Formats: sequence, structure tokens, C-alpha cells
Amino acid sequence: MSVTRRRLVGAAAAATGVAAATAVGGSRLLGGDDGARAGVATRPRGALPRVVRPSRQHGWNASLDRDRAGNVLPPRHQRLLLCELVDDPTPDAAWRAEAALRHVERRTGGDHRGLLIAIGWGPAWFRRIGVRSPVPAAVALNDAEVPRLDDPVCVLHVGSDDPEILDRAEREWFGRGGDVDPAAAGGGGTAGAGAGHPAAGDDGAHGTLGHLLRVTERRTGFVGDGLPEEHRTGTAGLPQDRPLPEGAPMFMGFQSGLRRNQASEDDVTIASGRWAGGTTMHVSSIALALDSWYRSLDDRGRVQRMFGATTTPRDVARRRRGIRFDADADLAAVQRRHGVVGHAEAAATARRDGDPVILRRDFNSVDRGGARVHFVALQASIDDFVATRRAMDARRAVGGVVGVHVNNGITEWMTVESRANLLVPSRADRICPGLRGWSA
Repeated sequence: MSVTRRRLVGAAAAATGVAAATAVGGSRLLGGDDGARAGVATRPRGALPRVVRPSRQHGWNASLDRDRAGNVLPPRHQRLLLCELVDDPTPDAAWRAEAALRHVERRTGGDHRGLLIAIGWGPAWFRRIGVRSPVPAAVALNDAEVPRLDDPVCVLHVGSDDPEILDRAEREWFGRGGDVDPAAAGGGGTAGAGAGHPAAGDDGAHGTLGHLLRVTERRTGFVGDGLPEEHRTGTAGLPQDRPLPEGAPMFMGFQSGLRRNQASEDDVTIASGRWAGGTTMHVSSIALALDSWYRSLDDRGRVQRMFGATTTPRDVARRRRGIRFDADADLAAVQRRHGVVGHAEAAATARRDGDPVILRRDFNSVDRGGARVHFVALQASIDDFVATRRAMDARRAVGGVVGVHVNNGITEWMTVESRANLLVPSRADRICPGLRGWSA
């Protein structure tokens, strides 16, 4: 059941096409490790609403804007809702949850101006239903970090250019005035964070997520030109006496997700097996301390640490699709010659056939009053994320003036606070994947 990475080729690429959500039959049920215990699918309340969206939950790119260089521009406002189960999962509760998602989807567009949704399920879910998890539990990824290892049943990743759409969806799914711990709930938006208690009167034909899930942590944020500067004042970890670079889409001043530094959606899609058409997701929360990033380094120094030892600000301005780095680069030689190693050139050593193996959908946040990154990485196997993250440490380059966190990429300014691994099934399986007796 462990997920391995294979490229989609030939007819498998058709998975990117648009599928009617009601066209999914009951033949893909899983009642055990090999599906041997699969039961008969039930639809407790009749047919589900028809919604046409891509068959891949993670198939967002076709619905997003692009800049002049062709780089995908992510939704400007995003949230991660970490959830636990309210009670034992049942086909009826699963039906209500799927109906609730579709009810909101029918009223919102399926692009960045409307609502994009991806739901990942963690090892805790698979333990609960007695199925071996296709993703491993999260672990610390180097000796220096001591993250909290989250074990949510599932995580909802939602995005929109309009934060009010996120507010309305969250209220409808989970109701008002729930029991999310304010210390863990994060900030942003205006919703009264729903936490698994349906709103009064919200038990109609379309159901609610609150019969199945309770939100235990709410992470909010943004990405896009000028938004980091709008949130700078009063935010711990950011310079208070000077503005961020004009138009910067992220707190560190650079654009994330450049085409040449991102895997494609095809590359991160599981190509075969029970979970074909899905992907895996790693979610981490990273605190930023950027005073010295802006006070101690000039533009060239920041570019070197973000990209590569020989990269210049002019290179970044001219190569708008990103800068290619050699996967076979001798980082020890780079260190000896230049006294610094870049984040991107170190991460590139984990590429396969010259191509990145993870697709990042990270966003900035001021949750709990501090600057942070909520990091979301998609990949066909969690092993791909682990390899890329460990490559970032550039251990082969450590020596001389390059240390584990000094003159070595961008980790000096980051503290990983939490990690979690999840499976993001195809849209047909996005609610209660593997639950016996249930199929959308």
C-alpha cells in the first residue's frame, strides 16, 4: 500500500480532464488493505448534487491565473483546516459531508475567483478504519529541528482570491461559534471559526461537514503582490522600520512557485494502484525571523541564499520563469569557491531526470501575530518531499564558512514548528477514503 512515484504517460494523462462528480460508481470501494472487505455502497439521502470539477483534487493550475512569464499565480487567500472526527464515521455522515462540499461548489466558481478545495487524509484516518496508511507518519527531518508531529484525521486546503468566500464556506460547513482553541486557530478572515457543530437549522438536504469533522486548528494566510507589506506592521519577525521590497508576493521578497522550480501536476500524481489519480501532501508550519535577512544582507546576498552562489539580482529579474540548477552540482566545490550555497541550488540535487519532484503551494501568514510560512508540498510519494527537504540542508557543502545554518540557503531564518503527512485522493474518494459501505 505504500505510495511510489511513476510518471503519468499516455492515457493516464486523461485524469486531468473534467469529470462529473456524480459519474463515480461504487466499484472503487476499499474495505481493507486490498479491498477484499468492500461492502455495497449506500446513498442514505438519495442522489448527490451534480458538480463538474477536475477529477484530480490537486488539479488547480488550469483554474489559476498566470503572470507574463507563464508562472501560475496561486489563490491570494488560503486556509488549512486541521480536523478530527466528531464520532465514528458512517456512510450517512460521509454522504452529508460530500453533499455539503458540493452544495458550496455549486454556488461558487471552480477557479481562483471562486473556491478551490483539496482534502488530505492522514494516518490517523486510516488507523480509525483499520486500513494500512498509504502515507507514513511525519518525522523530524534533521537533527536541529524539533517540530510538533501533527496527526490530524484530515486537512482541508481551500483557496480563493476573495476571503469572504472562504468565510462563507467555512461557516456553512462547520457552523458558527465552535470550539477551536483560539491559541491554535490562527488569524485572518472574519469567520467565527466553525469547529464541528452545525449552524442552527443547517441540517437540510445538502448536509454539513460538522456531522463528520471538527476543526482543531485553523491556519490562514495569503500570497500575492503587496499582501505581505499590508501585513508587516505589528507582525513579529518582520522589520518594522522599513518596508518590504515593493510588490513582494512573499515575506522574503521573492516569488514562490516559478515554473522551472516546480514539478507539474502530472509529475506529482500517483500513476497506478488503489490511489491512482491522487497525490500526497506534506503540511508544515514555519516561523520566520527576518530582521537580519533584511538588515544584514543586501540584495545580492539575499539572492545568493535564495537561489545560488553565482546568481545575481539581474539574473532573477531576467529569468522570470526561474533559474535552472545542475542536479549533479558539487556543492562542496561551490562552498570552497564562493563561501555560500543557495537554497534553490541545494534543493535541485534532489531532482529526477533534471526535473523537480515536488509542487509547492505555500503561503505566508500572520497567525498568532508572527510572520510564518504555511508550507504545502504535493508529490507522488512522501519520499520525494523528504529527499528534497534533506537536500536543502546541503550537508556535503558544510565546511569553512558554510555551516548547517550559516551561509547555507535560507534555513537560518526559519524554524519548523510542525509537520504532517497526508494522502490527497482523487475527487471520487475525497471524503472518507476506504470507508466500508460508502462511495460517492
